[in-house]
Amino acid sequence: MASQDDAAIIEVAREVAGQCGISGFDLKRVSWVWPDQSDECRFLGRNRNVLLLPKALAGRLQPSEWRPLIAASIISASSGGKLIRREALARMIIPATLVGLGLVAVALSFLKQQWTPGVLEVAGATAFAFLVFMFAPAVKKNSLFVDRLAAEVVGRENFLQVLQKIDAMGLKDVERLKAGGVRRRFKPSLTERIENLQRILG
Repeated sequence: MASQDDAAIIEVAREVAGQCGISGFDLKRVSWVWPDQSDECRFLGRNRNVLLLPKALAGRLQPSEWRPLIAASIISASSGGKLIRREALARMIIPATLVGLGLVAVALSFLKQQWTPGVLEVAGATAFAFLVFMFAPAVKKNSLFVDRLAAEVVGRENFLQVLQKIDAMGLKDVERLKAGGVRRRFKPSLTERIENLQRILG
């Protein structure tokens, strides 16, 4: 990727940050190291000093076409995105409390049994996995909601065009996510992201 394109992407990111009302934005460089997330980008540093971009898209998008993905990343990391995640976590408090109380009750009832620690360890791990999977739909819903917020900043059609362009590339990680699996419980596929934006009235 040519350095002048990196500079153009940095300028685009600064413009998007301004549109999102972000202060303290001090992006200094772009790094093409994001290995397995070809439909998103990430910022590093307290003031978002480094922008991580997927290597698979190096040279395949124009600098201006990064606007939607950058907007989604900024919004996801902003206070609004954190509030959404806290709301999702709140939904886990009651089931987590019930599971915890249940394990305590078992421990007190069979305190002197040799098998109690092993059973509690297995039960605790199983309960944790169960709670994580309960949280998965909230994480996925949050990602789709962030896309809608980003579309308000950069325009729905612009966002759709970029996602459809990436979709047409047939990238391995994008196609793998479409096929399903555990990861798709937490992250929407590119098809789901496109359909989510298409449902917004133009």
